[in-house]
Amino acid sequence: MPRNLLLLLSFVFLTLLGAITISCGSSGAGGGNGGPYNVVGNWQANFSANVGATARGNGAINSSGVAAFFDGSGNILQLPAVTGASSFSGSLTAYAVNPTLFPNGSAVVTDTAQGTVNSATSINGSFTGNGTPSGTFSVVPYAPLSGSVVPVSGTLNGKIIGFVDTEQLTFSSNGSFTGADFGPGGSVCNVNGTLTQEGTKNVFDVTYNNASGGCTPDTDTGIAFESATDYFNVDGGKDAVYLYVIMLTSTLPQVRPSVYVIYQ
Repeated sequence: MPRNLLLLLSFVFLTLLGAITISCGSSGAGGGNGGPYNVVGNWQANFSANVGATARGNGAINSSGVAAFFDGSGNILQLPAVTGASSFSGSLTAYAVNPTLFPNGSAVVTDTAQGTVNSATSINGSFTGNGTPSGTFSVVPYAPLSGSVVPVSGTLNGKIIGFVDTEQLTFSSNGSFTGADFGPGGSVCNVNGTLTQEGTKNVFDVTYNNASGGCTPDTDTGIAFESATDYFNVDGGKDAVYLYVIMLTSTLPQVRPSVYVIYQ
C-alpha cells in the first residue's frame, strides 16, 4: 500500500477514534449524570440549614415531578420539579403549618434551589435563601412501610394537621371517595375526590373537592403515601397503616397547603 495512502488512513482512524471518545465522555457527563432515572417513590429530604423551620421531611415524588415532604410539626417543603432528568432548578418552598408563622413572620418561605439526580436512589443539591440561611440538601430513599401498599377502602377517619376539623371518608375500590369534613361550630362540608395510585408504588395522586354545605366550594390537589407510623399521634400511636396526604394546591388562594392524615 502506498505510504501516503497509509498515512491518510491512519489519520482518519485516529480522528474517528478521538470523536468517539469525546462523544462517549460527553454522554456520560452531559447534563450531570446521565438519566433520566425513575424517581417515583418515597424519599426523605435533609437540609443543612432550616428552610422556614424545617431541616428534614418525609414525603414522596410522583411521575409529574411533584416532590413534597412534611416535618414532625406539619410544615411542608416542596422542591422544584424532580422528573428524573439529571438536573433540576426552581423554587424551594416551605409552608408553615396552620396557624403558625415562620421565624420571619411569614407563612410561606421561597428559596431558589438547584439539584442533581445522581441515580434512582440519590438526589442532592443546594439552595439560596432570601434573607434566610443558604445550604445544601440531600434526598434519600425512605421506606415508610415494611410490606406492600394496603388498599384504601371502606369508611375511614381523617384529621387535618393544624386545624380542628375531623373527617369521615368512604373509599370505593376504584379510588373515588365521598364524605364529610366536620369543622368548628358544628359546620359540615360535603366532600368528594379521587385517590390514584402510581402503578405499584407507594405514591398516590389526590384530588379533593369541598363540594357543598358549610364551606366555600374549592378543589385541592396533592400527593400521598402510606406509612406504618402515626407521626402526629392522631390515633394514639396505634400500630396501623396511615395515609398521609400532602395537599399542595387549592382553587382558593387563601387556603394553606396542609397535611391530611387518613386512618382506620
